[in-house]
Amino acid sequence: MKLLVCTDGSEFSQKCIKVASQLAGDCSVNEITIIHVHESTTLLPEYWQGKYPFNTEEEKQLKNMDRRLFEDQKKYFAEIEKDFADYDIPVNTLIKNGHPAEVISKVASDGAYDLIIIGRRGLGGVKKLFLGSISNAVLQVAQTNVLIVK
Repeated sequence: MKLLVCTDGSEFSQKCIKVASQLAGDCSVNEITIIHVHESTTLLPEYWQGKYPFNTEEEKQLKNMDRRLFEDQKKYFAEIEKDFADYDIPVNTLIKNGHPAEVISKVASDGAYDLIIIGRRGLGGVKKLFLGSISNAVLQVAQTNVLIVK
């Protein structure tokens, strides 16, 4: 069984990691991929979205921001991988850009994953009232089975 575990650093995505590690110990899991998708429009100021050309200093700031994000993600994924250290299962990590639901669904389909594990809520939006917009969109769009962690 191949698991695709979605994370954005939120409380619910931390629960996803715990559920995935429990499944790894209890089920015949062959491979786990941890994915984080950046929705680039939320990361960059409007003038870095191609609406205005940016100068050399702004380009330098953008590259520094990208470098910091990448380093932070590497540390975050290294911590997550520790949750699976007791199991002899390959753990892959992916950082992608784009609309999270579309990217997650495509990765799951292209990679022939058996199960997507995603938190009920992410970092944004109204809490505790509704299913999160990303988890709901993945549930609607994905051709793969989806486990939503509460």
